[in-house]
Amino acid sequence: MDKRIEANRNTRLRIIRATVRLLGEKKLSDVSVTDIVEEAGVARASYYRNFDSKEDVLLDAGRMIIDDFKKNMQGIEGGCCSYDGVVKTFRYFLSYREPLLSFHRTGCTGIYEGLFQNYIEDEARKNDTDPSARYRASFFSGALFSVYVAWLEGGMEESPEDMARMFCAMAASAFGESR
Repeated sequence: MDKRIEANRNTRLRIIRATVRLLGEKKLSDVSVTDIVEEAGVARASYYRNFDSKEDVLLDAGRMIIDDFKKNMQGIEGGCCSYDGVVKTFRYFLSYREPLLSFHRTGCTGIYEGLFQNYIEDEARKNDTDPSARYRASFFSGALFSVYVAWLEGGMEESPEDMARMFCAMAASAFGESR
């Protein structure tokens, strides 16, 4: 890879990580660009060369997390809507607990939620051609994310496996299936 491209990629990552760290301490509105560049150890010009706003930084952070999620979900029989997929989803949520908690505490959950739901809905529609698949996928992704947020707010005391069992039982009940 070209050294300039790699250097720019590293700068972007430093800015993203610094922003996420700062969100662990204060609200997004209280985080300044100066705070971010000082925490990241980069020049202010580097920030503006890579991002237009703090929200852009968070959107990139969310995309990185979703890209990692997509890689983790490859090879799951039945995809993200299967029991194994739901277990893996809760494990993934647990592994990204700190940045996702930072997003949530600062009121930026919506950025990540939209990316997550788009991915789940796209994957679910690939495997289901029924005209109502789109609505089931929307229900499933919204419910899964809402249960995740409740788990996050509750301190994530239950195991990912326990959460998957509870979620799948609730989803089966909602769809009139027995499990």
